[in-house]
Amino acid sequence: MKNRVQAFTEGIVLMVCPVLLAVAFKKADLKSNGKGKLVGVSISPLAAITLEAGLLPFLCLIVSDNHPPADGRLASLLFRASKLLVHLCGLLLMALSYILLLLIDMDKHLYFLAGLVLAPLVPITILRCYRSTRNGGEYDAAGIGYDEGALEKSVDFSVAVTTLLFLGLEGLALEGQNNGACHGRLERLFTASLGITYLACELGVFIMLRGTVPPQMNIQDDSTKICNDVVELLNVVLAVAIALVVVLIAAAQLREQAWLVFVPLILSFVVWMYRVLVGADGGREHAPGRAKQPASLELTKVTFTGFLAVAVPTFSNTAAGISIRGFVLLSAAAVISGLGWRLLTHRIATPSPAMVGAASVASFFAHLCVAAAVIPFSILAVSANSM
Repeated sequence: MKNRVQAFTEGIVLMVCPVLLAVAFKKADLKSNGKGKLVGVSISPLAAITLEAGLLPFLCLIVSDNHPPADGRLASLLFRASKLLVHLCGLLLMALSYILLLLIDMDKHLYFLAGLVLAPLVPITILRCYRSTRNGGEYDAAGIGYDEGALEKSVDFSVAVTTLLFLGLEGLALEGQNNGACHGRLERLFTASLGITYLACELGVFIMLRGTVPPQMNIQDDSTKICNDVVELLNVVLAVAIALVVVLIAAAQLREQAWLVFVPLILSFVVWMYRVLVGADGGREHAPGRAKQPASLELTKVTFTGFLAVAVPTFSNTAAGISIRGFVLLSAAAVISGLGWRLLTHRIATPSPAMVGAASVASFFAHLCVAAAVIPFSILAVSANSM
């Protein structure tokens, strides 16, 4: 469980710290727009408490692993405390994402709809917290039939994607505070981007919790396998959600051309289908039992951050030049390709040659798009320095 909690903790730090930085450096208007004056006093303490609640579970597990062997009760207590703090952190993160929406001046009905998203997630999370904390150190995923390696991969993926979505929500919230942010078509795109990002964030937090502290199942039936399959399906839903967010944000400047970001991913699947149908494996066979590690998402994280920094302000900048449009298109395509690369290598320990070929194509296009995006990005940097 320590590895899963460590991934959870790292994600919380990456999600919450930008909120505290935005408040500390006065990048967020906490008084004039939306319901900012109502949450201005609470957002900083809430973010700080969320950050602490995300750090403490890992500390509890470290102490639990290094306690004196004779003191089993202390280890059990710390183990329970870590699971309690993980769920508390999840609830606080859900509340923080909702408060970010309150910083934007929107119709009150939209605030109500956003609150409805929390209606099923909060009580389910509280119930899961109660059930998980009834078990002490003797209960962990490996002891109830779960594949520990698969769980760690699932948590790593859900944490990474939820972190990206949360960064997107923060960027959109700050942009939404701009009085002249968008009108007409751009306003509709902005609202859709904000709504999907918020919904995916809340769902992502729930999936993170489920992977970090999985529910106890009856190993005599297929409950564990079904649960794993459901979570993997939800991970795919998260990937689709972030892809949709990328397209909506890119469409602010690219319009219909935003759909071009899917071309590299489509080509990857074309290669996969061709090799499956034609059997063009090149005579290469993988050694039996040769495990494959899932693709790293580090490149996707960095690229998505740059994409947000350049693309989100275009909602209020209708005169963006060709360099901005080129960078938005290429970075968005790199993000989509990176996600496809990860999904193609996510759970298959010994993938087929066709899948390996498709993953290689996705990897190639992800790196190629990043390399190409450096050119317009450099032009933007030179232009900014010359102003």
